[in-house]
Amino acid sequence: MTMVSVNLRLFAALAVTASSVAWTAPVAAQVKPAADWEGKTVPIEVFGQFPLVAGATLSPDGRWIAAKIRAQGQQVLAILAVGQPGVQPRIIARDSDLSGDKIGQRQVISYRWLNNEVLLIGISSRDNFGGDWFDNVRFASYDRTSQKVLPLGWDKAFAGTSLLWASRDGPPRILLERINPANGTELLGKPEVVEIDAVTGKEQMVMRANPVVSDWSADEAGVVRMGTSFSGDTGRLTVLYRPDAKSGLKTIFSEVMGLNARPSVPDVMLKDGTAYTVSAKDGYEALYEFDLTTMKIGKKVFGVDGYDIDGPLVARDGSSINGVQFTTGRGQQLYFSPRMKEIQAVLEEPFGKGNVRIVSNDAAQTRILFQASVPGQPPATYLFETASGATGRLAWYSDTLKNAMLNPVSTVRYAASDGKPIEAILTMPRHRAGQKNLPLIVLPHGGPWARDDADWDAYGWAQALAEYGYVVIQPNYRGSTGYGTAWTKASEKAWGYRMQDDLNDAVSWLAGQGTIDPKRVCMMGWSYGGYAASRAAQRDGAKYRCAISGAGVHDLPAMVRYDKNYLGTFRAKQALGSAGELVDVSPGLHPRDYSIPILIVHGAKDIRVPVSQSRDLVARLKGAGKVEGRDFVYLEQPLNTHNLLREEDRVQLLQEVKKFLDQHNPA
Repeated sequence: MTMVSVNLRLFAALAVTASSVAWTAPVAAQVKPAADWEGKTVPIEVFGQFPLVAGATLSPDGRWIAAKIRAQGQQVLAILAVGQPGVQPRIIARDSDLSGDKIGQRQVISYRWLNNEVLLIGISSRDNFGGDWFDNVRFASYDRTSQKVLPLGWDKAFAGTSLLWASRDGPPRILLERINPANGTELLGKPEVVEIDAVTGKEQMVMRANPVVSDWSADEAGVVRMGTSFSGDTGRLTVLYRPDAKSGLKTIFSEVMGLNARPSVPDVMLKDGTAYTVSAKDGYEALYEFDLTTMKIGKKVFGVDGYDIDGPLVARDGSSINGVQFTTGRGQQLYFSPRMKEIQAVLEEPFGKGNVRIVSNDAAQTRILFQASVPGQPPATYLFETASGATGRLAWYSDTLKNAMLNPVSTVRYAASDGKPIEAILTMPRHRAGQKNLPLIVLPHGGPWARDDADWDAYGWAQALAEYGYVVIQPNYRGSTGYGTAWTKASEKAWGYRMQDDLNDAVSWLAGQGTIDPKRVCMMGWSYGGYAASRAAQRDGAKYRCAISGAGVHDLPAMVRYDKNYLGTFRAKQALGSAGELVDVSPGLHPRDYSIPILIVHGAKDIRVPVSQSRDLVARLKGAGKVEGRDFVYLEQPLNTHNLLREEDRVQLLQEVKKFLDQHNPA
């Protein structure tokens, strides 16, 4: 058995150049969009750049900000001082430096303050054991004063670990779930729970490995209360529960679940004993009270007609539910807490209702980090002082774009060919305002269990394409999350068929309005979106002029063999169907059917979807008589991963996309 080695040198502070906090002009001057890019075209490379600041979070005393910042073409985790403009950010880690011999595979995926001095960092890599791929998540603490990094619970952990709970006051400590190989092969896959001091690394056993528990859950007071187990082969979910730390576990639920179904169990258990759950019992996920005595759902607290909620906003001290997050056309927050509701109203006064998203606050709720933008505008990050009412800008999204208004974005609905309404995000090219019969890019999201919204696209693809004259539509096709259980369930055995028709129907709708020319359409996507683009080139060439497939799955039987945990036997059959059906909807297994030019892009370091998927497609296309450079173009990026962790790979992708479109579907 190979244990993960730890290289503390990877976490050493690195010297880079980065912008510090900028205390700026009055808010009114920041709200008015800059005119820098009116009548000008933004270079496509700008859209491939990382944001200056992302994921900012305040320390409890409000004096420090942990965030990912852009430095030398990478995203790096850093700590910034609040109110000290001359102090350079302290860099903690770069994703590329965490990679060791697997460049680009490890990355910082989370971070949170345990107190004013200690930051908890989550690191993930995609690893393989015994032929099965898994997300290997590990945690480490960073002491801001000593600048030391301490791995937490790594030495006794096999495969990934999971954070169950973290302290919010007193000595910094966490509850960590891990699989300990010392427990024996019969408990492989069954985790134990340990409490770890985040300063010393000292461990204390909390829950020993249980043969029927694959995942544990803790309440907001740090007590392990629940254990669950799901079989990807049978679809059975089992839930065990205990009311307090002294009681034994009892089975409260054991049933075969549908694809993406949720059981009626508590999601949040507060310190005072009250609990809440997110349930879709009425078809859409909503927040409900939950009775821990009867283990039954209580009254509805909040829901949105026609949409699932994203989840509750738990108060920083774990004492209450402050509000909820949900997404209709855009991401939104609704606060129950009177103070947070008042702060949100104050912030929305200059920026406009629905244009502000609070991302973090200090323990006293006197310093508030928030982002603000309207659709089509890159979001800037600000710091608000409630005592003085002063607002300072932490960073623009991009120093090049600032707060420019770019290509307008809206949420639309169109009817699929079977009559079902489909919500989509539409981005219109600002340089062709009022024009008709424009070229179109259909840009399906990955997943497929995900969704697009009208907020700023983190990859910049929709804006980049619109900037160069294309209408861009991003359909939330069948299977997209956020639209209720029936819409998610509608993806079952619909890959490559009905889900593909949903994308094609967007073309018909826009053509019927005269917005686009149906003879000038291309499909582009990444991951599942890359699969859809490949399927379009193989199945629906009469509807498209070209396709662009990034990190796409072209051979579904090979993908299921490669990653057994992606769906599991039960979910694979439920979602995709039999082995024969998998072959039918695998575009790469029908190379002679590709009838339009396709750009195929893949990272050689992609472990989520292996590069063999695209290499094999290229070989099959050649075997079917297709000519490279005419029928297809293949771009393999040597250091790119599934998550596009390097800015130069993102920029190269956009450059190659533009070159390909200029040839096959010019704007």
